[in-house]
Amino acid sequence: MDTIWQPELLQKSTAKYRALLNAIRDALENGTISKGDRLPPVRDMAWQLKITPGTVARAYQLGIEEGLLEAQVGRGTYVRDPKPAQGTVFGETHVEPHIVDLRNAAVPDFGQDRVFDQLTEQVTFGGAHSMVRFAGHNEMETRETMLQWADLGQTRANAEDLVLTHGSQNATVAAFIAILQGSAPVIATDSLVLPGTRKAAALARAKIIGVPSDDEGMIPKALEELFRRDRPQILHLSANIQNPTTHIMSNARKSEIAEIARRHDIQIVEDDGQGKFFTDRPPSFLDFCPERVWYVSSLSRYLAAGLRSGFLLCPPNKGAVGRNVMQAMSHSFSPVIAQLSCLLITSGHADTLLGQIRDYRRDRVRLAVNQLGRWNISWNEAADFVWLELPGGWHGSTFSLASERAGIQVAPADIFLPDDARAPNAVRLTLGGKHNSAIFVDALERLNHLLDAPPSEMLA
Repeated sequence: MDTIWQPELLQKSTAKYRALLNAIRDALENGTISKGDRLPPVRDMAWQLKITPGTVARAYQLGIEEGLLEAQVGRGTYVRDPKPAQGTVFGETHVEPHIVDLRNAAVPDFGQDRVFDQLTEQVTFGGAHSMVRFAGHNEMETRETMLQWADLGQTRANAEDLVLTHGSQNATVAAFIAILQGSAPVIATDSLVLPGTRKAAALARAKIIGVPSDDEGMIPKALEELFRRDRPQILHLSANIQNPTTHIMSNARKSEIAEIARRHDIQIVEDDGQGKFFTDRPPSFLDFCPERVWYVSSLSRYLAAGLRSGFLLCPPNKGAVGRNVMQAMSHSFSPVIAQLSCLLITSGHADTLLGQIRDYRRDRVRLAVNQLGRWNISWNEAADFVWLELPGGWHGSTFSLASERAGIQVAPADIFLPDDARAPNAVRLTLGGKHNSAIFVDALERLNHLLDAPPSEMLA
């Protein structure tokens, strides 16, 4: 039915199209309008509100893209039910449809499902690949293929030292368990660290301690002091594209830290899930101290999160140690995933997808910099996130809450803290892999507006 509802745009500090969309959502929640109601035509709504038809059209279109509204050809724009089904998807943070998720990383969709539909037809079952056995696929073939695609064949890397894992997180846990000894082990990490790293450390019953950093990475003097004081057994880091700050460790700093690790006989677990997105790939710690590096990466992070295919490249002659850990954790690597991983690479689909995602990242980073460039923002075209240092009047947690009220989820710095650390005044924004460019730009515009208007009580 048609609705005679006439909203009032009282949100003077909000763009008019966004204020209209917020008013529609509020009216649906308080019962003023209902699911199935037809909204006034664009020109009628514009006349009622004394705004331009283009503003109303933009609000309606954004509401359609967010799932709040639907357009019926020849009939008009109707209200949909925005409430999602209860429950969560395993492995993902549940986000309501009308919320723009810039908190959680997401691989953009370039038809990966169609690719896997095609590749699945080529997966063989029976004989040597029989599903009634624990394993059977030629695992060495998968290791060699993965090593070659990861561009590690030119280093000291050997397929005998590569352990297939179900994603990067699985590889990190395996590395920690393979290395750590004693009842209260310690892991030194970047000063900000992903929640997954904390979970992996907790599973290995280890304490993590952040190393103070500057723009070049971990500060060598601080690292030396931590080694002497806390005697960590592992140095865990992401030298190329540190998450969440986007900082890249300089080669000189890598060389210094490699020498410190040798001097203290510390093992390095290096997480590199961004390396192939660089046009000119920086060296990893494999190039500085390969005898002590446990290198983590995955196809899942690059191309398809649901594939759960990754690897742990162990130091020379340590591959058997890593495989023993993986055998204890999951007995063997899935032969189906092994075959799919090989087919994805050898068919050329992996390189095609990588190129598309690389271009996508560059475009999204440029959009972010264009919208937020007047603020203190750190970025790299190879990364799928940017780091935003907040202006005076804002703190990470309050900005995160205000952003969510504006329909956007961001990641405040405090979720990246090791034990007993102090959070910088910043947030991480991912590139909105589940949203189209229009929604992404609109979210950035809303964040830009928020940054201009910190809460008055914080300015006193």
